[in-house]
Amino acid sequence: MYARMVKGQFKPEKFDYVKHTLETDVIPLLKKQKGFRDELSFFAKDMKEGYAISFWDNKTDLEKYEREVYPKVHEKMAEAFETKPIAHDFEVANSTWYKIHAA
Repeated sequence: MYARMVKGQFKPEKFDYVKHTLETDVIPLLKKQKGFRDELSFFAKDMKEGYAISFWDNKTDLEKYEREVYPKVHEKMAEAFETKPIAHDFEVANSTWYKIHAA
């Protein structure tokens, strides 16, 4: 399993927009992607910061999402962010939820 973590600094006045857009536009789009498993989002309004972690069955499905869909998601959310969000991909080593154990 793979995870993609995106960190963004958002404009304080766009906090509700970010939460709403994620809920109504981004998550439904993610659910349509092959290999998508889950999305966790964390926001700290007082720090103007947010994190989104998506989980994928395999690296191929994650990379396809990055190439074909993420640019549209970024464009939709761009007005809400102070700076360009930073994204990193990871191989999941442990998960109690998905029952993954370190090799």
